[in-house]
Amino acid sequence: MEIKTRDLERHKVLIVMGDIDLYNVGQLKKAIFNMLDEEDIESLIVDMSGINYMDSSGVGALVAGQKKVKAQGGKFALLNIKEDVLNILKLATLDQFFTIYESEMDIQ
Repeated sequence: MEIKTRDLERHKVLIVMGDIDLYNVGQLKKAIFNMLDEEDIESLIVDMSGINYMDSSGVGALVAGQKKVKAQGGKFALLNIKEDVLNILKLATLDQFFTIYESEMDIQ
């Protein structure tokens, strides 16, 4: 898995590429939590366009990230989710838990 960051207007974007599974989910959690601990972030968006597979441990990492952002008074969203990964979120009805943007054009 590869993780990069960039700014998009007032949002911080975490760009995740590769599969998210039990073996590497720690990288994702560490990236999310380090970013939140090191910077004063108003809005964190996880760009998932490079993710083809995610298991339940990845879902758990995203839920934990959202809870931490919200506890700090910020906003958390997912961006560019591929259909297979979105179906996993839908099975757990988490597509209603997360703010999900189909493209950067949808972000306000």
